[in-house]
Formats: sequence, C-alpha cells, structure tokens
Amino acid sequence: MSINENRRIEINGVFQHITILSQNRNLPLLVYVHGGPGDGALPMLLKYQSELADHYTFVIWEQRGAGKSYYAFGVNETVKIDDYVEDLHVLVGYLTKRFDQKQVYLLAHDTGTIIGLKYIMKYPETVKKYIGCSQVVNMEKTMRLRLRYAIENSSKSVANKLLQIDPTFSSPESMKDLNYLDKQITKLKGNLYNQKTTLSHQHIYLRCGFYTLFDYRRYLLGMEQTSAKLWKEIMTIDFEQVTKLPVPVVFVEGRHDKRLSSALARTYYDKLTSAKEWYWFERSSHFPQWCEPEAFNELMIRIKE
Repeated sequence: MSINENRRIEINGVFQHITILSQNRNLPLLVYVHGGPGDGALPMLLKYQSELADHYTFVIWEQRGAGKSYYAFGVNETVKIDDYVEDLHVLVGYLTKRFDQKQVYLLAHDTGTIIGLKYIMKYPETVKKYIGCSQVVNMEKTMRLRLRYAIENSSKSVANKLLQIDPTFSSPESMKDLNYLDKQITKLKGNLYNQKTTLSHQHIYLRCGFYTLFDYRRYLLGMEQTSAKLWKEIMTIDFEQVTKLPVPVVFVEGRHDKRLSSALARTYYDKLTSAKEWYWFERSSHFPQWCEPEAFNELMIRIKE
C-alpha cells in the first residue's frame, strides 16, 4: 500500500512536520536532514526527489522552528545543535518502530551534515548508511575559503567591502556580513551552478501547492531565526580529527561548490579510514541534488543495498 502522508508529530516537546512518501511501506527508510540552518526543503524535494519514493520510504523532516515546523523562538530560548540531534533520534525511533525496521538511510545536506555526522557518531546502530551532500568539515576554514573566493573574484568595490568582514563571523554584524557574502557567492555561481540568483528556487517554493504564501513567509523567518541562534556554535564545528566513522558513508559534492568548499570535503574524505564512497557532480555547485536531480536520484537508488 502506497503512503502519501503529511503530519505534525511531537518531538521533544516541539511539534514538527514530516512528510512520508512511499510506494510500499516495506521499502527501506530514507530520512532527509535539510541544511540552512533552518532551510526547510519540502518544496524542493517534492519537485526533484519524489522518484525516491519508488525505492524508499522517503521521509522529509522540517526541523524545529523551520519551514512548516516554524514557531517563533523565544528571546531567551536556548537552541543548540544537540537539540536537533536528539530530535532526529526521536524521529528515527518513531519511524523504525512504526515501519518495523532496525535502521535508516540518512541523507543530509549543508549544515544538516553537522547534525548528520554528530548523529551517526552518537547513534550508529540506527543508521545503515550515511549520505553527506555538501559535507561540512571545518566551518572556520570553510568560511575563510568562502570569503577569500568572493574577494578574489569580485569587483574592486565589492572586494573592498568584503575585506571589512570579520572572517570569524563573531561580530554583532555577523548575520548581515554572512548575508552579503552569500549574495556575492551566488552571483559568482558558487551556490547554484551556472546561475547568478536563487530566483529559480524561490519560484519552486512559491508555486508549490503544499506551501502557502503564509508558509513561505514562515520559511523565511525560520531561516533567519535559526541562523541567529545557531551560527556561533556552527562556527566551532570541526570534524577533521574524526578519521574513522562508525557507519559506511557516501560523500556527494558539486565540483563548483564555493559555499561549502568541496575541495575541503575531499581532503577530509581522503583521511577517512572507514568504509566510504565519493561522487563528484560536475555540473553542480552547492546543490547536486537539485542541479542534477536525475543523476542524484539514480545514485541514491544504486547505493541502496
């Protein structure tokens, strides 16, 4: 029996939205962990990855405070990366119990890969294989590389503005600086392959029948508030000393990713001593799953054991 289900479930005291798509409830579970932080990805995945529901029980999770799980974080509310790791643990427990399975495939993107790697290191017994798409390795190095690339490839006037940015992104202006930098990276095609704007993605959100204008507004607010709460902690992330991972991993990288350096991810991958696979996507920047969806879906189907 096929499944096309949208529901909100309570996870660690917070109601969060999940979408479950499957042609057969006995198919292996695949859970998507979006990035951002706070960048709920439901409309994009419905457009580009719905084919995966023929091969997996495909679960799209909108994280606390993001997308269709949006609620306004309190001024004094503490939000940590470990909260998302524990949310994912509860979600995986719910899914494996409901579908009578022992493990899931875990697919993470962008800052979702921080949650993903932390999760498999803490709860490896629940994951059959981890797929990191645009994998975070060392955020301080990543941001310095991102900033340097933008400075070296922008006009003199833009470069002068970029040179004023604190590369540690720890100043009171860090969110403003981050937004400006990312706009330049997008203009330089280091975010979306061969595109200088994100309009194509914005249109998908606005045209998705499952996302109302109200949802889209909350999606934008979710990204803003989640970045503000998590960015300081995100900048401390460094996995470089972790050279053996407890589950098989697959790294999927866009050759032209200048937002999260794919070259840095490759250097890290080469140091790993545990079971691993690597795939370059030659016509992709930061979003292989949406720049080359057919090839990405084919890969996801192929790596299923």
